[in-house]
Amino acid sequence: MTPEEQERLKASQKSRNKALGLVLVALVVLFFALTIVRFPDAEDRAQYEAELAEQGR
Repeated sequence: MTPEEQERLKASQKSRNKALGLVLVALVVLFFALTIVRFPDAEDRAQYEAELAEQGR
């Protein structure tokens, strides 16, 4: 393999590694956000609907 080919290969690996790193960081941020902002479960929805019923809506 010539030095030019090695440099091209290294450059493509480096850009691929950066892209993969960004994807991993995005997943970490997504999982963190989902952990902090929890989705309402059935109990939360029932309480919300009861509060609306009390207000006469």
